Amino acid sequence: MNKAKALTSLLILLAIFSTSCSISNKSQKSVTTNKPVNIPADIDKQKFGFLGSEEGMANVIKENGASWQRPHPGPFLWDSMQSEKDQEIIFDKTDRIVTEAQEIKLGTLATLWPFAEWDQKRKPNADKYKVSENDEFMPNTKEGRGDYLPLHRSNPGDWQAYEKWVKVVVERYDGDGKQDMPGLEIPVKYWEVMNEPDLDSPEPDPRLDFYTEDATAYASLLIKTSKAIKSADPDAKVLIAGAAGGNERFLSFYRGVFQNKETVSHFDIANVHCISNDSHDSFNVEPYTKLLKSFGLNKSVWVTEAEAFISDDPDINATQTYESTKKALRLGAKKIFFTRYEFENMKMEQPPMPDKQAPVKPTISGQNPTEAYRKITQLE
Repeated sequence: MNKAKALTSLLILLAIFSTSCSISNKSQKSVTTNKPVNIPADIDKQKFGFLGSEEGMANVIKENGASWQRPHPGPFLWDSMQSEKDQEIIFDKTDRIVTEAQEIKLGTLATLWPFAEWDQKRKPNADKYKVSENDEFMPNTKEGRGDYLPLHRSNPGDWQAYEKWVKVVVERYDGDGKQDMPGLEIPVKYWEVMNEPDLDSPEPDPRLDFYTEDATAYASLLIKTSKAIKSADPDAKVLIAGAAGGNERFLSFYRGVFQNKETVSHFDIANVHCISNDSHDSFNVEPYTKLLKSFGLNKSVWVTEAEAFISDDPDINATQTYESTKKALRLGAKKIFFTRYEFENMKMEQPPMPDKQAPVKPTISGQNPTEAYRKITQLE
């Protein structure tokens, strides 16, 4: 009789424990599920942003009158988020950058980097994909930057593992309320597939080389990454990697990318940079849009790195930035991200400037950068 009572009591306890666990799991799921959110319309329509992923820079961006951040290179790097295939994905840095931005109502353009050392080293002939150990984004040379890029920089070897990582990352920040970052208020809906793959052409720069493969390989990377992004978030917008400039050296790389007809349907937004080079009077929008038209491409254009530092005089640089912004917008640029927060030319040498692009007469003071940028970011 005692044994029977004891068995009955045990069964009751097991039933209570099972019910308790079920309630606990349901409760936990309800706590970690967010409400669906979208980028607020007043942020999404804003045209201006800045580079920067260092802690505290979001406030500077806001003070300068902009509403967008583009962390560069940023923490959305496979290598720094996952230490090995099938290992836990770490979101500490990406959560921080998104949280800091949303706290002051900034949107985020995220750059996805497809490099993980453990994956790259397993590729055949891995050594040919190495960049210089003096590259400025190597961990030992990043000079105080918060982020880095690994030594090997080529397409993933294990595409399945890479695509799985992309899907998990995009899902965390898409704002659909499922598996989102806890407390997500302003989702990430714009994803850039790497950065300046054309910089290696025609030969690598020992100081800076983002990608060690050719245009055909980048086309494959764009297509596969875009498919992974869209499978996680059909509403996401994909940016092709920004062209490093507007001259033939850089644009010829993209001609190679566009030879793969499939690329056309796998990016939503075209992307060009201007580091005070080439057609700086339009932030290279003019030659870049001509390239797009030559392929029959009707894409929105963003300038995700913009500067016009053509003089040692900050007033000239501020004025040229103002004029370049006006022309880029007139030519159809939808968003412009500035690279620096001041107008002092910190380069060792002035960039070459064609005669047809003579320096402007100063009309805006560059002595107070915040005030100058506030004027620039009021442009329509």
